[in-house]
Amino acid sequence: MDRLKSLDPPHKGLRNALGKLALLAGKTDYTSLSSVTLLKELANEVFHLLKDHTATENKFILAPLEQRNPGFTKNYYSDHEAIDQLEQNLLDRFLSLDGKQTNDEGHQLYLDFCNFQSHYLEHINEEDSILELEMQKHFTDEELMQHQIEIMQEMSFDTLLLWFKYIVPSRRPDENAQVLTGFKSVAPESAYNTVLNTIKEEVRESEMQAILSLVK
Repeated sequence: MDRLKSLDPPHKGLRNALGKLALLAGKTDYTSLSSVTLLKELANEVFHLLKDHTATENKFILAPLEQRNPGFTKNYYSDHEAIDQLEQNLLDRFLSLDGKQTNDEGHQLYLDFCNFQSHYLEHINEEDSILELEMQKHFTDEELMQHQIEIMQEMSFDTLLLWFKYIVPSRRPDENAQVLTGFKSVAPESAYNTVLNTIKEEVRESEMQAILSLVK
């Protein structure tokens, strides 16, 4: 039987978000204020998710695992600190854009972001291959699902909607239904319906119906 994967939803969502930002950064006219404004809006979303994920992973993945396997998580914490610094530097550069840069300067920002993207993808690939298995070794699926529910309960609703925006298009209907079932069990009906409306903007109608048919 397939095991529940705690890191799969955020990591797939982040791969989607990073790809969208790389695509837009590569075709932005850096001499145009309206063009860079769109890029800054997307960068704000993506880097917000990156920072939120680090904080969430530290609290709900690494901290519980450290209790059951002391010492295992040390390198992950230090990696997160280094990644945080890279993220802040890049975000500051994106937010400083005002349409007065040259396209050569914009191209350098694009290249630097792509370099970060490659580094970050390598980081989460390692987590998916090693950290995920360690979580499955020390926690039952019921415990892992409880972690997910606690994450959603603690998260601001705006941030939760942003996660659904990028996660749902990146996962199978059955995977999305599993998360939505957990959310539905603890959320007010109005909040659940708002999440569904957000998702409808991101996926085809046929895919939406496939997801809803599996939600319990």
